[in-house]
Amino acid sequence: MSTAALMEKTRESEAAHPYLRGNFAPVEVETTAFDLPVKGRIPEALEGRLLRIGPNPARAVDENTYHWFMGDGMVHGLRLRGGRAEWYRNRFVGSDSVASALGRPRLAGPRNGFGDTANTNVIDIGGRAHAIVEAGALPVELTYELESVARSDLAGTLPHGFSAHPKFDPAKDELQVLAYQPGLEALSYLTVDRAGRARTVAEISAPHFPMIHDVAFTASRLIILDLPVVFDLAYLAKGFPFAWDDTRTPRIGLLPRNGDLSGLRWIEAPSCYVFHVMNAFDAPGAVIMDVVRHPKMFATEHRGPDEGDSPLVRWRIDLASGALSETVLEERGCEFPRFNDAFAGREYRYGYTASLKSGDRLGPNFKHDVTRGRTEVHDHGPGRTALEPVFVARPGAKAEDDGWVLSYVYDAGRKASDVVILDAQGFSDEPAAVIPLPVRVPYGFHGNWLPDPA
Repeated sequence: MSTAALMEKTRESEAAHPYLRGNFAPVEVETTAFDLPVKGRIPEALEGRLLRIGPNPARAVDENTYHWFMGDGMVHGLRLRGGRAEWYRNRFVGSDSVASALGRPRLAGPRNGFGDTANTNVIDIGGRAHAIVEAGALPVELTYELESVARSDLAGTLPHGFSAHPKFDPAKDELQVLAYQPGLEALSYLTVDRAGRARTVAEISAPHFPMIHDVAFTASRLIILDLPVVFDLAYLAKGFPFAWDDTRTPRIGLLPRNGDLSGLRWIEAPSCYVFHVMNAFDAPGAVIMDVVRHPKMFATEHRGPDEGDSPLVRWRIDLASGALSETVLEERGCEFPRFNDAFAGREYRYGYTASLKSGDRLGPNFKHDVTRGRTEVHDHGPGRTALEPVFVARPGAKAEDDGWVLSYVYDAGRKASDVVILDAQGFSDEPAAVIPLPVRVPYGFHGNWLPDPA
């Protein structure tokens, strides 16, 4: 059966599977478009690429076992320069699955873990873009034009797998990484330097194989989210081997940044699941962390993340008593929190999210003033739904929110996507620029702004 016929078969099943219909459905074609139209004016300081990635099956899938997290990776990129939108590209990320489906050579490079699909984030490592994923598979290096080069173990410095959610620490000029892999009874605390070389700081015992998507840090501590979603062999044959475990006590680990395990302290957490931490910082006698809290995860819905609304909350851990208290910052469901990365690990004021209600209903972007507990909304209009917002600081900015918020926005009316650029200090105002893309960018996971070298 041809690839086109396989994809047609997938489309026929879209009505039955929530993560194969609408804007979750995969796109079939790799597109290259030059000199895109622009409504408004692109700030000339934005020179680089807005990249994002998500699952996009390259062949028909079995809707009885398909899980959204497991689809082949597809990376999307918009290149801006001199106030122009020079090109848009989307490319499948090289994997054995993609090679088989599309009749391409298998990707070179070392192997690790249970698979080689990278579909969750795209970041700069050592001056080159890499598609990354958690749970064991290695990063995939990409060219500037988003073609897959090879799997990478970071020049032999990466002992096992990587993470889907490294965090950059501007104070140390390095990535903070927490990697896990089913079958390995430890979490690996890694750092990656500007040259793209990894260093293992600590191995943290975790024989129950927890699913840990994100990591957070303060000036003094790494923060570990050990919550009740664990590897479960009973689900392996069903397509996605992680599930909610009511027997696990949720906990948060506070580990000194030097990796000294004798200083590791576990704090009991609320019963919930957290994919994403917005930011964390030290306070007098406490650790503060702002998280998007889901009531459960993969307890009743095993095709994707949909177990109820996800508010943005602030957790304060009292270091004397170990008590954790919670303040709701935004009760409306949201996800994909971002902020000005220059404030990572220290006290900050502003964050940005995409709204997300139970049932995977998306819509506006939010700007959160976490100091005053206020939220500003940018509604993109009827039938228009925003993906993860990415903050880019204006060169020479003095204020924390002096910059732009860039998002891919799906327009159901024309069944295609735009890139929308907002002035962060006029967040609810008309966009600075809207760049209509010729194709649809499916709902996916993460992305970043990768500026061109100065």
